[in-house]
Amino acid sequence: MIVVYDADCGVCQASVAWVKERDRRGVFEFVGNDSALPPGVSREETEHTMIVLDGGRQLVRAEGVARILSELRGWSTIGALLRAPGVRYLARWGYDKFAQNRHRVSAALGMRACAMPQRNRPKQLSK
Repeated sequence: MIVVYDADCGVCQASVAWVKERDRRGVFEFVGNDSALPPGVSREETEHTMIVLDGGRQLVRAEGVARILSELRGWSTIGALLRAPGVRYLARWGYDKFAQNRHRVSAALGMRACAMPQRNRPKQLSK
């Protein structure tokens, strides 16, 4: 399974490291969006969601998280729960809200923050 993620996001990098630690069977291959992307994956799409390529299927957002968790020992129950009808809606909503604020979360946690637009600072007036 291939997981494509935003390589410029601290939370994304920490999440990848977390999964790598638990992927004892070597199920996952991780590809940052700063390198060559698998066919059918656009760089634009990877800037706001992670993508899990599972055979011929492409899973994004909470569905991708659920699929990853389902492969990790001790986490498969949570993966299944995230796919349950009522919970699936909440998981999608939660993923979207978190993704919209991931750069702020990264910075708040002291992680390398996502590419944040630089604030325009007024130019210093010369004396």
